[in-house]
Amino acid sequence: MHELSSTVPIAYPGGTYGTYLEWCLTSLTSTDQSLSSPFTESGNSHKFKGNFLEVGNVPKFLSVNQLEKFVRFHPKTQQQHSISDRLDQVCDIVQHMIYIYPDQDSVLLTINNFFTKIWNNWWTDKFLIAESADANKLYQNWPVTPGTEIQDIPVWIRREFLSLYFMPAWHDQVEWYHPDRWQNPRCCIITVRDFLNNFEETLQKISLFCDLAYVRPIQDLLPFHEQNLKNQKYLHHDALCADIILAVTNNQNFSWEPLSLPSEAWIQWQLRNLGYEIQCHELDKFPTNSVHLHELLYQPKPT
Repeated sequence: MHELSSTVPIAYPGGTYGTYLEWCLTSLTSTDQSLSSPFTESGNSHKFKGNFLEVGNVPKFLSVNQLEKFVRFHPKTQQQHSISDRLDQVCDIVQHMIYIYPDQDSVLLTINNFFTKIWNNWWTDKFLIAESADANKLYQNWPVTPGTEIQDIPVWIRREFLSLYFMPAWHDQVEWYHPDRWQNPRCCIITVRDFLNNFEETLQKISLFCDLAYVRPIQDLLPFHEQNLKNQKYLHHDALCADIILAVTNNQNFSWEPLSLPSEAWIQWQLRNLGYEIQCHELDKFPTNSVHLHELLYQPKPT
């Protein structure tokens, strides 16, 4: 039987604070360097490079490298990938693994992070270049000429496209809700909300599960964690958008500040799931009041 690697991999979908978690664990298990903020102006932790690997390279890396304490990877980067198969493959060669996953109350937080923090511009850096099949859907189903600059595509079209394609694609990418269908005795599963809201307890849980000896007190990280929470401008979008849906469907008066485009698209997608469409043609400015939004709803006739 081969010797299991002592390196602890961190598996995480994009936008779920995997880089930040690696920074926390690296800071707690080493005093080689003084603590310094990993945060960028966009609110992510990408000042810290750490050890990010493409998922296909993880097994080979772990089989030959025993020096790194932590590595991180996205378990699903192609539609045909199976998260369970990928995680089981890694668990077979390590003593311990960590899997951070969005919970029911951090869907929009994660989606907004994925949309705004990973690339300078999701549309141009990820979608229009790398997702040609989905880009074709945009060109084929709306009055958009291929090659049109993203800033020249009306906001209402971008929002409607996200509500129809991006939301289901995100659910497929994370295989929602994956922890209900997969566990492994070598894997410590933590949720985004626990990591953010129960910071000390979650890091203690990881220490015990992964047999990690912290050489710094967790309290040393608290000022950084407080700053990280202040950086998360989408932290309350899940609760807010749930309140919006409730107010709109019950025709109750409720107002809010302008939302991000992914959050607006999520509302349009969720209303569609409830049987409603929005009269959204040329609706570039999304309503900020439930009564106004309710007036725009209609129920499509069965086909």
